[in-house]
Amino acid sequence: MSRRRPIRLTMRTSVRASVLASVRASVRASVRASVRASVRASVRASVRRAVRTPMPHRVRPHGTPRRGVALVLVLWLVVILGGIGATVVSSTRDASRLAGNARARLVARYAAESGIEATLAAIDDSLALLTDSTARRAFLNSLEPDSRGDSVALGDARFAVAIVDASARLDVNAAPAENLARLFERFADPGRARALARAIRGRIEAGDGRTITPLRSLEELRSIAGADDRLLQLSAPYLTVDGDGTINRAAASDTVMAAAFGELRDAPARLVVISRGWMRGHPLTHEIQGVYAVASDRLVLVHWRERTL
Repeated sequence: MSRRRPIRLTMRTSVRASVLASVRASVRASVRASVRASVRASVRASVRRAVRTPMPHRVRPHGTPRRGVALVLVLWLVVILGGIGATVVSSTRDASRLAGNARARLVARYAAESGIEATLAAIDDSLALLTDSTARRAFLNSLEPDSRGDSVALGDARFAVAIVDASARLDVNAAPAENLARLFERFADPGRARALARAIRGRIEAGDGRTITPLRSLEELRSIAGADDRLLQLSAPYLTVDGDGTINRAAASDTVMAAAFGELRDAPARLVVISRGWMRGHPLTHEIQGVYAVASDRLVLVHWRERTL
C-alpha cells in the first residue's frame, strides 16, 4: 500500500497540469479570435461609412488652375533645359572649330616661313661655294625650273616652295607704255593693247608723270579702268611687279624678249621665293612671297608679302 500512493499522486498532478494547459490554450485562442473578429468588423464598418458618406463639394475659385498644370510646367522645364543644352553644345562646337582654325592658321604660317628660310639657306650655301662666275650663273638660272618639287613634312605641318625669276619677266612698274603694248599685242589687237598700256602707265604715274605709285601685285591691274580681264590673264605669265628693270635674257621667253627694254643680263637680278604652308588634314593654306635681290654670295630681302588662301 505504501508503494502505490506516490504513483497515484504523480498521475493526478500530471492530469491537472494537462487540463490547465489545454484550458489556457483554448482561452487564448478564443480571445484572439474574438479580438480579430471585432477589429475586422470595426474596420469594415468604418470603410463602409467612409464610402457611403459623400465628400463635401469644394467650389474652385475663379482663376485657380486646373489639375495637370504641374505636368505642363514640367514639360516646359524640359523644353527649356533642352534648349539650353543644345545652345551649350553648339557654342562648344563653334569654339572648338575656331580654336582648330586658329591653330591651323598658325601652323600654316610658320610652315610657310620655314620653307622660305630653308630655301634661302640652301641658296646662300650654294652661292658661297660657287666661286666660278659661269657655274654661279648656271646655278641661278636653274633655280626656277628645279624648284617645283614635292612638299616637305614637318610633323603635322607641310610646306612647298617655288622660285620665280622676276628678271625673266617684263616689269610692269618700269616698262614704258610702248613696250607694254608690244607685249599685249601678242594676245590682242593693237588698239586694245595700246589702250591698256596707256591705262597702266596712267595708274602708275598718277596722271602728272612725276608721282610714281608702283603696283604691289598683278591683281591690282584688274582695278584699272578699262582693263581687259582676258587680256590680263593671257599676259600674266610674262609680267611681274617685282623686277628691277633688267631682263635676264638667258631665261626670258621670246614673248618677253620681243618687248624687252633696259639692261639685258645673263643671270637673274631678283628672285621671288614663294612658300605655301598648311596643316595636314586642314584646307587652310598660308602663302609667303619674298622678293630677294641677288648679291655676290647671298640673297638680300627687298620686300615681303603674305596672304591666306
